[in-house]
Amino acid sequence: MATGHQDWPAWLVILGCGLGTQLSKFLVYSLTQRRLALGVLGQSYGVPSFTASVLSCLLVLVTMRLGWSSAEAGFALVFAVIAVHDTIKLRVAASKQRQVVFQLVESLDDAGPFHLRVADYLDPRIHHPAHVAAGVLFGSFFALAFGLPSG
Repeated sequence: MATGHQDWPAWLVILGCGLGTQLSKFLVYSLTQRRLALGVLGQSYGVPSFTASVLSCLLVLVTMRLGWSSAEAGFALVFAVIAVHDTIKLRVAASKQRQVVFQLVESLDDAGPFHLRVADYLDPRIHHPAHVAAGVLFGSFFALAFGLPSG
């Protein structure tokens, strides 16, 4: 029996994918902002999308190990499609919510910096479709690199 990384259990490959996603996000944002972007380590949004990455990794991993005709692959496919669709759809709703919140806050007579800051905190960060696409690619390639069974 080989002891290479290809024999790792699925949960460990998926966990590694999640950690790799957040590390790559940290590196991308730290390099582009030219400072340590520690805040992105706890965010699911951004490039690559944590949700899309982990679910793509799960789907590719299950498909490679059990085949497309397995019930597990069907479940992983439906779960990934629903979650990725909702992630992208949330972007539109979040943008609309932000506009309404800022209009409400700005309409207040005493809307000062504190009220505007509160409105900014209510803004749920959004996933851009490019972030989701990058996450799908990252997760898929991670599963291909580290999830193939040996033999």
